[in-house]
Amino acid sequence: TGEVLAMVSRPAFDPNAFAAHITNEYWKELTSGTDNPMLNRAIQAQFAPGSTFKPIMALAGLETGTIDDHDTFHCPGGATFFGRYFKCWQKRGHGTVNVHLGIVQSCDVFFYNLGNKLGIDNIAMYAEMAGIGKKTGIDLPGEAEGLMPSTKWKLRTQRQKWYAGETISVSIGQGAVTVTPLQLAAAIGGIVSGGNWFKPHMVKAAAALEPRHADLRAESVASIVSGMYGVVNEGGTGAAARIEGIEFSGKTGSAQRISNDLRKSGLVDEDDAKDNGWFVGFAPRQNPEIVVAVLLEGGEHGALAAPVARDVIK
Repeated sequence: TGEVLAMVSRPAFDPNAFAAHITNEYWKELTSGTDNPMLNRAIQAQFAPGSTFKPIMALAGLETGTIDDHDTFHCPGGATFFGRYFKCWQKRGHGTVNVHLGIVQSCDVFFYNLGNKLGIDNIAMYAEMAGIGKKTGIDLPGEAEGLMPSTKWKLRTQRQKWYAGETISVSIGQGAVTVTPLQLAAAIGGIVSGGNWFKPHMVKAAAALEPRHADLRAESVASIVSGMYGVVNEGGTGAAARIEGIEFSGKTGSAQRISNDLRKSGLVDEDDAKDNGWFVGFAPRQNPEIVVAVLLEGGEHGALAAPVARDVIK
């Protein structure tokens, strides 16, 4: 329905301090540190989604007919595109992978190949349909909109053409694409609900009567739901989110915060160089009612964000 059941942002500030006159010292502490406690990360943190973007990639592939459930790509641990080698997170490779296994095992090579076939503008069309790169419209001030790159976006902002090699990174939720946690939750929630995106709201009076709707093929939605169920329940990357007796489905993600070159330079603090951990999940499997997104800044692995989501769903 779009009702926000819980929204948490840490580090936070003590709201009681604002009830009376706030001291200069406390205000300076809140605004001068690197922790940004005044930032509502749920709606204002904009980071690369990493592998949580892969269900959106699968949607684009299935809906355009670029792939079907039976199409496979071979993953030997990496692949070369446009003269550059792109590694899979699994060094020994995943072998022959279809869309189901691609989501369950989060195979980078599968999605590199899919992205290369789709092209950036097909990816952008379906990502924007899901709400990536757009404000959700939640009834709170200061919401950030994230970013979904495209050929038009690059031409408009950088006066440069889009290079096909850039699409490969976007295909696994890296490169220029960024999301907020709420935006990710809303996007995935709408997809697994069959193409119905309700506007998130804190106050019932702000609710939209009807969702934004897109005609998605039932088979495409079923494939994505099946893959995300497998992530948690078939020994996939999100097994730590499994709950006995509850059909919880989801997708893990690890996403770089800085470039490899900057990481190697030694100019950045070690903690700031750590990847973000993501998890987005929903329950139950059929006719889902709850969707949850977890961003663990510097958490390195989505597998560490998964238990947080599990406990929220519980």
